Amino acid sequence: MHEPRSVRVRGRLLRATTLALLALPPLASRGAAQGGLGQVDDATTVPRGLFRLRTISAWTRYDERFTPTASEPLGAFLTADSLGVRQVPALASIQSLVTSATASPFTMNLGRSRLDATARQEFIPLGLEYGLTDRLSVSVLVPIVRKRVATVFRIDTTGGPNVGPNPARTSFAAAQTNTQIQSQFASAILQLQDRLATCANDPAAAGCASVVGRETQAQQLISASQGFANTVAALYGNTATPGMAFVPRNLSSADTAVRTRVSDFNAQYKDFLGTSTDLLSTSPVGAGGPVGAAEFQEFVLDDLGGDSLNTQERLGFGDIEVGFRFRALQLASRTTAHPALRLTIASAVRLPTGSRRSTSDIADLSLGEGSVIVDSRAMLDVRTGRLGVLAAAQFAARVHDSDTLATTTRNTSWTEFDVSPRWHLSEPFALHAAYSFRSTATLGGDQLIGGGVTYSTLSAYENRRIALPLEMRFTHLEAVSGDAGRPKFFRDQLEVRVYFRLR
Repeated sequence: MHEPRSVRVRGRLLRATTLALLALPPLASRGAAQGGLGQVDDATTVPRGLFRLRTISAWTRYDERFTPTASEPLGAFLTADSLGVRQVPALASIQSLVTSATASPFTMNLGRSRLDATARQEFIPLGLEYGLTDRLSVSVLVPIVRKRVATVFRIDTTGGPNVGPNPARTSFAAAQTNTQIQSQFASAILQLQDRLATCANDPAAAGCASVVGRETQAQQLISASQGFANTVAALYGNTATPGMAFVPRNLSSADTAVRTRVSDFNAQYKDFLGTSTDLLSTSPVGAGGPVGAAEFQEFVLDDLGGDSLNTQERLGFGDIEVGFRFRALQLASRTTAHPALRLTIASAVRLPTGSRRSTSDIADLSLGEGSVIVDSRAMLDVRTGRLGVLAAAQFAARVHDSDTLATTTRNTSWTEFDVSPRWHLSEPFALHAAYSFRSTATLGGDQLIGGGVTYSTLSAYENRRIALPLEMRFTHLEAVSGDAGRPKFFRDQLEVRVYFRLR
């Protein structure tokens, strides 16, 4: 008994869908720009009336960036024998305050630091193409993007740190002590000002012998001590202000210099006021120990408003593409001595559906480009005997920006050239090499090399030897050179294309 036509259609669709789902690899993210995968496209078009379900899984990993001369780890900017202003310019304000408070040169040192960082990007574009004719097909592509940066930050005392966490930020007693310092300086300044005012009107008054004739020096003392007190308040803080994140460690040379200056100011005030009583008896509270990874993390988050140094991950949809593919030329080989040739052009519009938000300063965790982009490609495939060569050229450019991010930090256009020679072991199986050159208008370029294996039964379908074709392509790529700042990455790509028809 024959099955009804609707049952046969549903059966074919179910089998095709099941096969496609079984062919999908685990969830994965993209390496650089969405249009920059490369080495995954060829000159084939979808036969008329067929659908082609297409997925590309690209696993990318990198822990280094290219420099003008070689490469360096991602965490190099926070790796140093003596972590200080050179690695973190924002520390310059603290270093300047310590220099002013000690009245001597000071080079800030948080200790020996190391940042290990590894970025992983996985990208799965799920594409569906339909053959309007044997030459022309239309497509839609929805990418799933997962990006992750794993970091481990360490800091120790090997480098001889001379600063530590400010205790006034966590101890009310320390903050009260620092407040008392400000009160003592204010009281001493007020007493000397009152003495100068009194002696200006009556030089013979009691206590004036110590200031008469020394008024200029007394005014200089008031000015210098007021500036010192303001510097100490800004550096160490008090009950009203938190102060800086890091201050000199107890008994360090800088801490001793600050205490010495307090003692010197005290001696001068006693001399001008003619008293044996100490007016400045308290010194600011120094750090009890060195800076740890947790304290430095708090500084980055709270004081600098920066991003976390911890492991971060983002998962979501990238920029959706809608496009077409047209086979402009095809020459069949009459004999094995004559080459076969196929030329295909394609173009797509990429929509800004992926988020541009990135929560890491170490690696780009944005899921999309944030702009409308037009992407155009040309693919030329030539084969003679067992030898074949696929060459592809791509140009993409922004035509409309959807956010306000400065264009100097983004690609405005990019070009890519791919060459992939292959050797057919049999009709469906082929080994291929891969070379890509990529260049961007603003962020530099790089070169990739690699290789892989291809399996395709499309030619058997075109010769009517099978009912529906299946194609798979695996490629391993490595960035062998690049402009400064470009990631030195390794990428494994797996493309699976399943053909089916609805009727």
